[in-house]
Amino acid sequence: MVFCSRCGKELAEDAFFCPKCGYKTLKGTEAGVVSPYEDWRETLSRMGKEMEKAFDTAAKEIEKAFSTAKKSIQDSTGTTPTVCPSCGTSAKPGAVFCTNCGNRLRE
Repeated sequence: MVFCSRCGKELAEDAFFCPKCGYKTLKGTEAGVVSPYEDWRETLSRMGKEMEKAFDTAAKEIEKAFSTAKKSIQDSTGTTPTVCPSCGTSAKPGAVFCTNCGNRLRE
């Protein structure tokens, strides 16, 4: 007689899984039978990796789109920050002198 090692239910000699609890028997393990759980786990793992790649690609595209939109808005509203030619510090739009080094920003 063969019994399930998880729940103790009596099993048929050729059973790969316990009919009561679904646990894979020693015979099932030796035969290399894949349980539905293992199959689902592998499938979900592959799906997760594919989704991660898709989200990474989407994040890069969104970041690029926001950067382009920001630049476009700044150009159209004249709010592009001025950069000091002397020290490289960004100044607020319309500033005449650099707040870092005091250099004149515009002629």
